[in-house]
This record gives sequence, C-alpha cells and structure tokens, in this order.
Amino acid sequence: MDAGRLFSRLLPAITAVVFWSIAGVFFAAKYGSAQTLPLFFDADEQTNRILFFMNFYVPSGICLFTLFGILFGNGFLFKCLCLAAGFASAVISCYVLDDLFSITLYGYSSFVLTAAAGIAPPKNIIIAVLSILLFTFFLFHPSFMGLSQPGLSFAAHPSMQVLLLAVYLAFLTSAMAVIRYLAEKQAETNAEVEHLNQVGKQMLLFNHRLQEYVKKYGEDAIKEDRLRFTSELHDSCGYVFTNIIAITDAAISFSSMETRKMHDTFQLIQNQAREGLQKTRETLHMIRGIQDPGSGSLESIFEMKKIFEEVTGILVELETGNIKLDYGPSVNRSLVRIIQEAFTNSVRHGKATRIGIRFWEFPGSLEMLLRDNGMGSQHIVKGIGLAGMEERLRTLGGTIEVSSPADGGFALKVTISLLMEGRNGEFKAYHTAGG
Repeated sequence: MDAGRLFSRLLPAITAVVFWSIAGVFFAAKYGSAQTLPLFFDADEQTNRILFFMNFYVPSGICLFTLFGILFGNGFLFKCLCLAAGFASAVISCYVLDDLFSITLYGYSSFVLTAAAGIAPPKNIIIAVLSILLFTFFLFHPSFMGLSQPGLSFAAHPSMQVLLLAVYLAFLTSAMAVIRYLAEKQAETNAEVEHLNQVGKQMLLFNHRLQEYVKKYGEDAIKEDRLRFTSELHDSCGYVFTNIIAITDAAISFSSMETRKMHDTFQLIQNQAREGLQKTRETLHMIRGIQDPGSGSLESIFEMKKIFEEVTGILVELETGNIKLDYGPSVNRSLVRIIQEAFTNSVRHGKATRIGIRFWEFPGSLEMLLRDNGMGSQHIVKGIGLAGMEERLRTLGGTIEVSSPADGGFALKVTISLLMEGRNGEFKAYHTAGG
C-alpha cells in the first residue's frame, strides 16, 4: 500500500483506539464506583450493574473491531457489513448514557472518522453524513430503540447539545475526508510516476532490442548481398572480360590478318564489351536498390511484436490479412514507425494489457486498424507522436483517424493510397514490379 494511503488509514485507526480508550476511561471514572446506576432492566441491582457494563464494553469492542475492518478490509460489501455492525454497536453502547460530550462524543467521533477515511470518495461523504443524521435522530429520540422494553431508562439531551455534537461530527468528517482525498491524489501521483518510470525502462529496453535486431538484420543482409553481388559480377562481368581477353590474344597471335577478319574480331570484342557494360549497369542498379535494413519489409513487425510482448508482458494480436510484405521503403518504414509509436502510447498513456492490429489491402489502398483495451480518453489531444504520424502519412498521401470507442480503449485507423506515386517513386516501382 502507498505510504500516503497507509497514513490515511493508520491515522483514523489510532484515533479510533484513542477515542474509545478515552470514552472507556470516562465511563469507568463515572460509573465504576457509582452506588446506583441508570435502570437497565427490571432486575436486581447486581444483575443490572453487570448488564449495564456489558451494554457499554461489549458493543464498544465490537465497534472498534469493525472500524479496523472498514479501514483495512477488502471489498465494498464487506466494508458495508462492518459499517452496519459498527454503527449499531456505537449506538447501543451510548444510547442509555447521559454523557453526551464525553463518552458519546468520542464513540461517535471514532465511527465518522473511520467512515470518512475507510471508504473511497464520494461514498465516504454520503455514508458519514447519513451516519451523523442517524446519530442525531437517536439522540433526539432516545426511546426509539426501546419501545418494546418499558423498563429501560433513557437519557434525554437538550436540542442545542445534540446539534453541537452533530456539527462537531460533521467537522471531523470533513477533515478526514480531505485527508483521504489528498492521500488518494498523492497515491495516484506516485503510481503515475512509478508507471512512467516503468514504461520508460520498458521502452528503453524495447528500443535497444529493436536496434539490436535491425543491426543483426542489416549485417546479415549485407553479407547476403555481398555474396550475391560478387557472384553476379563473377558470373557475368568476369565471363565477358575473359572472352575479350581470349579474343584479343587470338588476334595478336596472327602475324597478319585480312581486313574482313579484323573487322569481325573487333565487332565481336565490341559486342562482348557492350554485354559486360550492360551486366555491370544491372549490378549497379541492384546495389542502388538495396534498402535500409530497418525498412526492408514488413517482416520486422513480427519481430517488433515479439520483442514488445517479451519486454512489457502486453499481448499483441496481429492479423496480416491479405497484405504483401513489401510496399517500398517509405511505406514499410512509416508503418513500422507508426506501430512503434502506437505501442508506446498504449502502454504509457492507456495502460493497456492487450493490443490488436489488423491489416487489409483494398483495391488502391492499404488499411491498418490498431486498437487497445486501455483507459481511452474522451478528449484526444494530438501530441508530438500523433503529429509525427500525420506528417509521415501526409508525404505518402495517407490519412490517420484516432478515436476512443464507447466501450473503452484507443483506436487508430491508417489508410495509405497505393495508386499515387510517393516522393521517391516507391509506389510506382511497387506497382510496376507487382503488375
């Protein structure tokens, strides 16, 4: 339990014990040595004395016990039962006594303090006010609980004294309610700070793991491309240059060569050189087409999902639908960055435990739906993250819609047109390659 919340429970608990102890001291001082006691039942003096003392100490003990249940118990129903038992015990222990500002004051005060501190706002105010009204009613009508016992003797209190006691109880209720409210706010602030610290650590680890993946993926891709390019150069350009060398050597070996033969030889060398130049250009185009390892394809989303689940413990449900794994560097990179930002928002602001992502390619457009089960918000403020998403999509001719559904959570819809050309022509290249 947070320190502030613990203090808001311990303070009324200690106060309740002190108040009931003071009430017990006053009770023992006044009635312990008294020769005669207020009539309790039509019984002999010894029996009446025993019943009189039991009528105070037993309900007082029960009330004190239930007050601890209100402060430290779990479940609203359990606390309601403790409240009912505590209220009844407080009334029973004090209703035959004439000591309004000594015994009764401390007994009732302990109850309203506990009700204001042990129940969450605003229920604590309602319960405390209702308790004060009922206490006041029983003080004004002391015979209400004893109509079936004509032998009982009740204390009658002046109206002004009863009202003063009610005002005092209301003041205590207000003070303790304020303490409870401030403790709750402090606990919420501490929890939020702790949550943000935890999220910061998780996101730091998440980004670090992603960088390791991109680095490893890039190194593997570079090795693979290096082998592919060297093999391509060896098989194509090497073959061409070997032929040119062989033809040249053969031509040099002839001491004399007729013009026609010489023309054919040079023509063959020229054809071989052109073929080699074409192969070289194709290989260079392949090198220029190498993509950034972080945006090579949408396969990185699967690795991102895996790392995010391992780091945060949040379940990510991914449905790729009918999409392809490569829509060009700009689209790939933008989708990966948007998902990464959405992951961060879900765990930092929404405190989600489950995230769902669904892709689908329509004729002429690509759509991504992302939704979590977090806290959501009625008023969505577009911060740096959402603004960055919009800027990325604007360069691609895409749109983004953010909402907080009525049943909770946060929803994000991204639509990217696949018919227009991007700044670097990725869409055009994609559609040309894809038919």
